[in-house]
Formats: sequence, C-alpha cells, structure tokens
Amino acid sequence: MDCRLGRKRQYDLASDGIADALSGTVTRRLDAEKSRALMMKPILWIAAGVIVAYLIWWVLPNYLRQSEDPRSAEHLSRIAGEINRSVPVMIDKETELMPAEGRQGMLIYNYRLVSYAVAQLNPVKFAAGIKQKVTQEACNRAETRDDFLKKGVTLRYSYFAKDKQPIATVDVTPADCGF
Repeated sequence: MDCRLGRKRQYDLASDGIADALSGTVTRRLDAEKSRALMMKPILWIAAGVIVAYLIWWVLPNYLRQSEDPRSAEHLSRIAGEINRSVPVMIDKETELMPAEGRQGMLIYNYRLVSYAVAQLNPVKFAAGIKQKVTQEACNRAETRDDFLKKGVTLRYSYFAKDKQPIATVDVTPADCGF
C-alpha cells in the first residue's frame, strides 16, 4: 500500500505539475493577449487619427473651393496660374498664348500674333473681325460657357503684335451669350 500511495502521490504531484504548467501557460497567454491589446489600442487611435486627418485634408479644400466666389480675383488668379503653367504655347501657326491674368469678375487671355506688327493691321477692323469669332467660340465651348460665363465672369481676349505692342482687346460678357 505504501507503494501505491507513493505512486498516487507521484501521480498527483505530476498532474499538479501539469496543471500548474498549463495554468502558467494560460496566464502567460492571457498576459500576452492583454499586452497585445494594450499595444493595439494606441495603434488603432493613431490609424483612426490619420484617416480622419486625411479625410479633412481631402474634403475640406473641396468644400471651401465650392463656397468660393467664381468671380473673385483670388479664384480667377488661381485659374490664370493654372493656365500659365503651360505658356507660352502656340495655338496655331500665327497665334501664341501668353500668360493669362485674373481680375475681379474677369479672366484675361493674352495672345501674341507672331507674324504681325501693329503697323500691318487695322486695330478697329481686327477687333470687329475677331469679336464674332471669339464670342461664338466662348459661348459654344462648354468649359468657358459653364465655368465662367454662366457664373458672371467676363472673358477678355487681348491681342498683341509680334513685338508685344497692343493691337486690340475684345470682351465676351455673359450677356453676349444670353446669360
């Protein structure tokens, strides 16, 4: 019997050791999970903050831009700046688009006729001839009609000679297009 008691004690001790070992493993596993959860919390907050900041960065400028007056000098100067990134550029074999300008209620396109001097042209006849052409094009072109004329912006087309001396200026107003 002593022998059996000894074996039983050894068995009990062995099973207690396994239980202790398992409970230690479970405890360590729970501690690791708690530690991981504690580390994940700040990471999740940081990720959420980054997402919110990105949304604010992406949405807010569009919201502010929509509420901006399309006739303002600031807005039209920004448009002119976008145009000016690609100028000077030849529109056709005789016409070069030069830097544009934005003023209150007016977007100004500046063109240079690269083959003509002021003395070669009659500015009054030139202005009369070009007025119909630019008015028709501005009124029929969706971009100029919808983005500018319908919003009350006047489009000014200024023409210069090859030596950059002024030839003529033609304004296309919203009224010219029936707005």
